[in-house]
Amino acid sequence: MGVRSVDPRVERQPGGRPPAPGALQLVQAFVNTFWDLDDRGRERFDSPSQLTDWLVDRGLLEPGTVLEEADLRRALDAREGLRALLLANNGATRDAHAIERLNHALSSGRLSVQLDTTSSPDLTAQRGDLDAALAVIGAIVAVAQLDGTWARLKACRAERCGWAFFDHSRNQAGKWCAMSACGSRIKAREYRGRVRRQRGGDAS
Repeated sequence: MGVRSVDPRVERQPGGRPPAPGALQLVQAFVNTFWDLDDRGRERFDSPSQLTDWLVDRGLLEPGTVLEEADLRRALDAREGLRALLLANNGATRDAHAIERLNHALSSGRLSVQLDTTSSPDLTAQRGDLDAALAVIGAIVAVAQLDGTWARLKACRAERCGWAFFDHSRNQAGKWCAMSACGSRIKAREYRGRVRRQRGGDAS
C-alpha cells in the first residue's frame, strides 16, 4: 500500500467548488466524513465496520480486516486533529490538544520510500492495517506541507460547519466552504449586526 495507489474518490463539494488536487483529495475526504453544514451531524463513521468499509474502498485497508472500537476512536482522533490543522490554515487558534492526539494516532505507522528512474518517489506501508492506513494519510499531509499545497486546504470556520475545502483563489483568501452556503449566511449575520449597532447608535 502506498500513497500513489490510494483511490481518493471524487466527492461532492458545496457550491461546485473543485476538490483538492491529487492524493490530497483523500485527506479532504477523510476530514469530511463528518459534516454539519446543514445544522445536523452527519457522521459516516458510526461504527468500526463503517470505518473499515471506507478505508477498504479507497485502498487503505486490506479486505477482511476487522477493526475494533479502539481503532475507531484512534481514527476519529486523527480526523479531528487534521481538522484542527485545517482550521489553523484558515486563521483559527491552534488546538494543541487535538494536534497532540493526531500525532499519537499516527505514531504506530511505519513507511518506507520506494525510488525509481521513471516515476516520483512513493511512500509505502508493508502492512494493510489501520496503522498503515493512518500512516499513508499522514504521509500525504507531510508531502503537501513540503510542496506548499497544504496551506490551501482549509476547514470552514462558520459555526457548525468545519467542511474541508481547497482554496483555489489566487490570493489564498478563501474563508468559507462556499459563498452560496456559509459565506452568504455569515455575510447576512454581519449585515444584521451592523444594522442593529447603527440603530442603537441612532437611538442614543
